[in-house]
Amino acid sequence: MAQLLVQPGTVTELAEPFEMSLPAVSKHIKVLERAGLVVRTVDGRIHRCSLGAGPLRAVASWLDPYRVFWTDTLDALAQFVEGDDDP
Repeated sequence: MAQLLVQPGTVTELAEPFEMSLPAVSKHIKVLERAGLVVRTVDGRIHRCSLGAGPLRAVASWLDPYRVFWTDTLDALAQFVEGDDDP
């Protein structure tokens, strides 16, 4: 998915950096497709993949309130550890 964040690619291009067979990579991509995280378009024998951002946006939206909580909590912890008395 990190590769797809940079740019869409074919299944072969996505498989290149990994020591896995093409069928194994394709199987992983199918799982990501079912989750909506990858969108595959087929043009003849070429299978192009791109990032499906919808589910990631939903997760990011759900996590936002927790991010604020943890940022504030970790900032307070840092101040405590550094000896600053004002939280």
